[in-house]
Amino acid sequence: MPKIKDIPKIDRPRERFLKKGADALSKSDLLAILLGSGIKGKNVRQLSESIIKKFGKNFLNITVDDLLEISGIGQAKALQIASAISLVKRFYDENKTNEIVIKNSQDVLSLTYDLRDKKKEHLVCLYLNARNTLLKKEIVSIGLLDKALLHPREIFYPATELNAASVILVHNHPSGDSSPSEKDNQIIEKIVQAGEIMGIPVVDFIIISENNHYSFYEKLNKQKASVDYVADGIQGTLFAMFETERPSYEITAEKIQENYFYIPQVKENHLQLHNRRYIGNKHKLIEWIFSIINKECSGNSFADIFAGTGVVSAVATKHFEKVLLNDFLHSNYAIYRAFFGNEAWDKVKIDNIIKSYNNIYGDDLEENYFSKNFGGKFFSKNSAKIIGFIRENIEENRKNLNEREYYVLIASLLYTADKIANTVGHFDAYFKKEFVNDSFFMKPIDPIDTQEISIFQEDTNNLAKKINADVVYIDPPYNSRQYSRFYHVLETLTKWDKPKLHGVALKPDPENMSDYCRANAKDKFAELVRDLDAKYLVVSYNNTYDSKSNSSKNKITLQEIEQILQKKGPTKVFEKNYRHFNAGNTNFNNHKEYLFVTKAKI
Repeated sequence: MPKIKDIPKIDRPRERFLKKGADALSKSDLLAILLGSGIKGKNVRQLSESIIKKFGKNFLNITVDDLLEISGIGQAKALQIASAISLVKRFYDENKTNEIVIKNSQDVLSLTYDLRDKKKEHLVCLYLNARNTLLKKEIVSIGLLDKALLHPREIFYPATELNAASVILVHNHPSGDSSPSEKDNQIIEKIVQAGEIMGIPVVDFIIISENNHYSFYEKLNKQKASVDYVADGIQGTLFAMFETERPSYEITAEKIQENYFYIPQVKENHLQLHNRRYIGNKHKLIEWIFSIINKECSGNSFADIFAGTGVVSAVATKHFEKVLLNDFLHSNYAIYRAFFGNEAWDKVKIDNIIKSYNNIYGDDLEENYFSKNFGGKFFSKNSAKIIGFIRENIEENRKNLNEREYYVLIASLLYTADKIANTVGHFDAYFKKEFVNDSFFMKPIDPIDTQEISIFQEDTNNLAKKINADVVYIDPPYNSRQYSRFYHVLETLTKWDKPKLHGVALKPDPENMSDYCRANAKDKFAELVRDLDAKYLVVSYNNTYDSKSNSSKNKITLQEIEQILQKKGPTKVFEKNYRHFNAGNTNFNNHKEYLFVTKAKI
């Protein structure tokens, strides 16, 4: 049995502690330092690993007698461990403040009872950490709530300052009626959407009256009594329940029967195609887009050549016999293969693999490529170690997976990483504050049942020369924001080529740089329109040309788009008021979404 001195010096627990600090060591390594030496047949690291494995999460409650049951552990070592645990627990108890843990709506009501007697409307925000412990209770506004006056920054700026993991909103109705008003519904939807993008979810919105209360969390859970916010280790949020209860495809029953729109059958603890943060995604515009396509276009085939999240293609599968989708990002291609692939896959096998991943603890893992580069920045250190370990494990076991199963695991990991990333929704930067969200929990995606669909990962202008379709949907990146740079972490996680990274944002060497984000965008668009073999071109466009943010300014104007399309054939223009969420720099008025429909000349 090798002794600890036979291990390379750089890998020994004590030397690593001195060089990198306690956070770089696993729990078993820390225990090895405390033990000092091993026993007959086991070096100190093996001994510590066996102790940690035996007691697991009950380690802090072990006694001297428990330790003496381990072969080779004498009274001296047992006392050494037990006394160290007792010392730590005593200091912890003495320094522990009177923490307030918010478990359910009753805890919130106890904390905000004074609102019942207020003569004016108040909006109070409770800021919570990852353990649902109260960080701060703050009055956000006094007086009538108005969605036009209440900006998400009033709620989420303090949240970022406090490193809050989630928030709960409390509002009083002096009228005595706790039922939510139309303005209440509008405000909470706006705040919930902003919280999802910020990565600081809204757990509940509670309305208090003199003798009653209304909890959105309870209502959406279809519970009359108080229900805990955390169930089976999973933090509930209003965004997740809004998605289940009322998808953003708000359409009539008649339209559903006509099969006009893709309505995801939401499965508990599964991730849907649209459950990701992505700049310019069309999830909330999908009804409007397809109401126009169904009216203005006809045919059997549909091509989505800048597919992004893929939600447009998902809807298209319900309308067209043949669907093609394309995007040159590696992460998007992997997601398409997972959600739209036609290869059979073993769901039970994948679920069991993901369950095993959720039993991994970051403290027990060594540093890896992902944690060394992205830990403590885009993710907590432990979450980054788990993500890196899982990605390496998927690659090592690829021979035991078919292609669909491989991509389902990759996509599930990508979606999970996106959910907990310490960002505003992309990876151009991360919050420069201590990261507190250490809640990695991997959920499986819920693939879509479709007919055979063609999936490509090509430069769009090159692809245009090879394909034909009745309807081609075009939604290019009009401004200077390169998607391959904005989502570089997900690209690296997908490819797993472990590139050398540069700069504060830790980006690899440039790849897949779009000409639509450059000065020659107009020429590339004209070339694309000219080369496409289609009956109809449908083009999405949003008017950020005059944005005050240079990175948000469109490279092509509305007028230039229309002029180019008119050369292809008669063009109609549709518009809709629509404001995308932004981080604060992209400030402009009269924001609209446009949809061009061109009927190509024969």
